[in-house]
Amino acid sequence: MEERNNGLAAIINRPESKFIALGLFSLIAVITAYFWIGDSSSLIFLIVSAAIFGYSIFFPKVGFFVLLAFRTTFDYLGGQEMLNIFGVSLNFTFLLGMMLIALAFIEILKQRHKFKSIPLLLPWLSFLGIIAVLSFFSFSKQDSAVEFFRLLSFLSAFIFGYLVYDTPKRLTNFAKAIIVTAIIPSVVAYWQLINRTGFFDGDRWRLLGTFVHPNMLAFYLVLVICLTLFVALSLKPGVVEKIPYALLVIFFLIPLLFTYTRAAWLAFAFIVFGIGVYRFRKLLFISIFVVAVLYLLAPFFQDRIATLATLGASDSSTWRLDLWRDIWGFIKARPWFGYGPGTASLFIQQNIPRFLVETEPHNDYLRIWMESGIFALLAFLWIYAAYFKKLWRSFRNETRPRLKMLILFLIFFTISLAAASATDNIIKDAVMQWIFWSLSGAILAISLHHKKPKTN
Repeated sequence: MEERNNGLAAIINRPESKFIALGLFSLIAVITAYFWIGDSSSLIFLIVSAAIFGYSIFFPKVGFFVLLAFRTTFDYLGGQEMLNIFGVSLNFTFLLGMMLIALAFIEILKQRHKFKSIPLLLPWLSFLGIIAVLSFFSFSKQDSAVEFFRLLSFLSAFIFGYLVYDTPKRLTNFAKAIIVTAIIPSVVAYWQLINRTGFFDGDRWRLLGTFVHPNMLAFYLVLVICLTLFVALSLKPGVVEKIPYALLVIFFLIPLLFTYTRAAWLAFAFIVFGIGVYRFRKLLFISIFVVAVLYLLAPFFQDRIATLATLGASDSSTWRLDLWRDIWGFIKARPWFGYGPGTASLFIQQNIPRFLVETEPHNDYLRIWMESGIFALLAFLWIYAAYFKKLWRSFRNETRPRLKMLILFLIFFTISLAAASATDNIIKDAVMQWIFWSLSGAILAISLHHKKPKTN
């Protein structure tokens, strides 16, 4: 079996295979250009992305990073129709997701002997199987099909991370690459801060960087800051390399602050508190001091924190509660199989008169229940329960200090993500989900299979 898999990898890496891939790429580029309805600059971005995809087949570790950088940089193009093939509308980010799915499939073919060892396959395939079946009965089959492939891209990121970034060195390099990638949307966010642009919510300008909503940038930055803190804290005391990573933490924190996303603030505070209590007391005390200073000297920060307790009539928390009551009424009407995967915003727009524009449920659990029924929700919860169980077991058994620390960061981030999913559209944040699941796959691959050195 292993010889057969090595033979497949050898075939893919033959020189003539590269020419075949180049020919296929040229054919796809011509067909895409024929059906393209977006602007010319977006077409160039897509063709470059397709070239990166072809590169990734032969050099997956670097190729996936570049593809992720493109996905992060051009997330704002996600809602624009750019390709229409016989009435089927496709956008830029959907096509990038299909490239990731294809990359994961190719890696599975190259490493078939590892496929059965991939964890979480049963809960993931159960969830996706339910979504696929219900898509045929949806009132908007195209939205349901897009949702299925978007969720499949999350599983693909997990599989890709498990099969490709499966050594501590590869994982560390991947984490550093993610940090570098985050500089682009952060620079855009600083430009928005200086020029008072971004997303206006009626009271203030909120930073969104290259993303379509401030909340998406916020949770993405929380994950990036966690990785940056991990790298900074895992370096030996006195190492000069600590300084740029410490400065990067501050660099990412300022845009996070001006997204005004309270759930992301609370998630980050929870992670820092957990890490600080476990080991890094200095980090905990510095964080408490900074929060106290912000609360005393920054009125906007004080106001956003205060509204968590008061839930004023004009506050978004009250607006969410009213929306959830409406959604619960729709769930009770069709609790078993829902109205169709990926149709929540369209359904709300059509059935709640006060929403004149498309909106989101701001609760992933209610979203899945309303869209796909109770069985899909249970399968979704099964994924997180099984993942957390394996993550916790890996943390308890791990003897390598750096990896143990990274697992701990991911444990606290997973808990905060599960909590934030009750108040926000976390499942819609595709960039963050790609990073989260690819890191998760890599960590489980290393902790479950990589040989551990003996400790003194």
